Amino acid sequence: MTDHILNGILGLAVGDALGYPAQGKSRESLKFSPVLAMQQGLWSDDTSLTLCTLASLRENDWRLDYYDLMRRFASWLQEGYLTPEGTAFDVGATTKQALLNYLNRMPLERCAPRNQWNCGNGSLMRILPVEFYLQAHPEAARYEAIRNVSALTHAHICCTLGCFLYCTVAGEIIQHRERFKLHTLLMRGVAKAVEELRQVADADDNRELHYYSRIIDRSLYDLPAAEIESSGYVVDTLEAALWCLANTDSYRECLLWAVNLGDDADTVAAVAGSLAGLYYGYDSIPREWLAGLKNLEAIVRVCG
Repeated sequence: MTDHILNGILGLAVGDALGYPAQGKSRESLKFSPVLAMQQGLWSDDTSLTLCTLASLRENDWRLDYYDLMRRFASWLQEGYLTPEGTAFDVGATTKQALLNYLNRMPLERCAPRNQWNCGNGSLMRILPVEFYLQAHPEAARYEAIRNVSALTHAHICCTLGCFLYCTVAGEIIQHRERFKLHTLLMRGVAKAVEELRQVADADDNRELHYYSRIIDRSLYDLPAAEIESSGYVVDTLEAALWCLANTDSYRECLLWAVNLGDDADTVAAVAGSLAGLYYGYDSIPREWLAGLKNLEAIVRVCG
């Protein structure tokens, strides 16, 4: 098994499960009753759809098959494929609409809603295995692959750009974690993503990078927690995850910050946890958190 796959996927799954009990809770309420330990151990759509993506890639000899991806996503929704207890739950509205369109035989390129209010984090949370694919296929067109996988459920350019920034940061950590500190890797990854977008994306797409201005100009990292939103909006989720990573020094500390920001806590913690896992390694994940994770065997099996 490739270490970076296990590092990232276990980091993500633990973050998802740790954060799920805090989902929808206010930051103020969590100050009085913070999440400090694994509770139910249930991982949600974040982990399930990530595992669907990874399983599709692994079982197709590391080829991107968009129809197979959607088939697996639909199987998750309908049959509880790759879930902790056999039932899909916490299904995002945009993802659900895209999958219902697919099940109603709409052409794949038209399944995802494209309105500006369909800019949730539902593709961001599952996109990490595409970076594993890109690491194995360095000649592949990165922007095209990430855009196409995001657009299966989330076709708005804001979602594509968030996924591209995230994947490029993940790739930078995978390649250079032994050489640089995490804060440096975050900034290097973002700068690399922006430079690549200028070369491969069209002018209209590049203009939309303004959504991520606080990440790109690095002002995000020095903000107080009060100025960090942790909603299900893709920009908020990526900002919150990167802020937690840049302002902590361990997997445990990062995840506790991410979870106790509240609101869409499971997805913020999943995104932060995936990158923290890639950097610190799965051995950094508290043993008691791993031990409390439901159906850990299924996660490890998909990782290979």
